[in-house]
Amino acid sequence: SMFVSLFTHADWEHVLTNMFLLWAVGKQLFVPTMKESSPTSLRRARQGTDGIRWAFSCWASPLAFLWIYLGSQVVSVAGCRMISHLLDREWERQVRLDRRNWSWTWVPDSWKDSWFTISNAQQAIELRAWQYTPMIGSSAAVFGVIGAHMYAALCSAEHPAQMDAKAQLMWLGKIAMELARTPFSLEQISLLMDSEDNIDHASHVCGFVGGLLLAGIWDAFARRSRSREEPFRYHEV
Repeated sequence: SMFVSLFTHADWEHVLTNMFLLWAVGKQLFVPTMKESSPTSLRRARQGTDGIRWAFSCWASPLAFLWIYLGSQVVSVAGCRMISHLLDREWERQVRLDRRNWSWTWVPDSWKDSWFTISNAQQAIELRAWQYTPMIGSSAAVFGVIGAHMYAALCSAEHPAQMDAKAQLMWLGKIAMELARTPFSLEQISLLMDSEDNIDHASHVCGFVGGLLLAGIWDAFARRSRSREEPFRYHEV
């Protein structure tokens, strides 16, 4: 399932790489923002329903981590299934095109489809192998945290997370490389299989995009929660 894969890895190197990236990026992302770290806000957060509101709006809350980490995994799985559906549509389109090329109209469509599949057996096997190979590892969720960190650094004025130009270019270059290896056509599937690449690049891209979107939703909800509480804020003298 989509969540079991978070705790299943190929080897210790796979585990340690993912956990190191999660720690390195997460310690910068899931921290109190400037408003949330003020003594007044922290004291009010411990009182009554303000604690619930603070938990849902604070980046340092465990709910923020679960929202980004698990949500990116869900978005990644959904995105990969969408790509798989697009590849199925392309295969069906090629099958229909092959039917029209037959001059023997008396041949049943099922026979034509079977002949097309046999004639393109390697491509059919490669497609199904890519679609049904189980995804293991938490890389998609980790890429989601990276995407959320980039959002917080570039779009969230209240978040203290910083990402310099070199880091931005590095991660954008990494995502561009992952995107180039994401199969959006049957020809790309064949090239990917020929390279014997066992990395699910599509899940990395979808997880990164999911982290960007989920961070934007969380930030918007946090700003809305703070704006509702703003009239009731007071300053200590």
